[in-house]
Amino acid sequence: MAPIDDPHNGVGRLARELREGRSRRGLTRRELARRINRSVTTIQRAEAGEVRPTLLVTQEIAGACGVGIDEIEILWKKASRLGRGHRMTDAPRLNLVRTSADLAAALRRVWEENGEPSSRQMEERAEARSKEFAPLSRMSAWRIRERKQPVTSVRQMHAYLIACEVPEYSFPGWVKAWQRAKHADRRAPKPAPAPAPRHPRRGVTPPEAVTFMLQAGLKPLDPFPGQMAPWTAVCTTCSSVSRVRYSKVKVGVGCRICSREAA
Repeated sequence: MAPIDDPHNGVGRLARELREGRSRRGLTRRELARRINRSVTTIQRAEAGEVRPTLLVTQEIAGACGVGIDEIEILWKKASRLGRGHRMTDAPRLNLVRTSADLAAALRRVWEENGEPSSRQMEERAEARSKEFAPLSRMSAWRIRERKQPVTSVRQMHAYLIACEVPEYSFPGWVKAWQRAKHADRRAPKPAPAPAPRHPRRGVTPPEAVTFMLQAGLKPLDPFPGQMAPWTAVCTTCSSVSRVRYSKVKVGVGCRICSREAA
């Protein structure tokens, strides 16, 4: 058995614990591989101390060798290639997934637990089982794991799970979680449409003001001074001259003389 290059870093400590657990059980790598239905190469990689094995493989070896699961999971997390301080995505247990956000977090979590395989590796794994499930492009793999795209179908979700080496016996639970998330999406209230933009009130132009004054029976004698300023005008009915405000004429106030005579 080749020595571990660095038995003191995270991956090295994990590999050393797996080796020692197998040794305490008195198992050869071949015997251990048969017990957990894995290849001898998988056992060798897990014990080599060069790369972190997947969480599932780590748990299976620990269970077969009598190593504490909680202890081995702590070592596995410390062996993350992202180094100290890396935290795995918080995700609900599969039976507690209720929304698309929950499902997206759970899908990212299984990718992390699988040792964060590359998009290319995920594509190759899915392609190897595409006749049973579906292919998975590198872009889709990346977008799903980064939570930029939801899974669009059960077949695509199966392909993603295969790419993350999730056990197939758990697939029915994933399908139920996906269905709950879709149901929640349909029931979610749709956002209210954005209010129409309010256009600023447009000021009246001098020609428009003159036209309106003439329609009201008042002929302006001065240039338009603005809506609130007094404006000299002659009444086209009684020929009297008065000072009126355009804003008042706009609401129905006209010639004062004609108004008094009408009263």
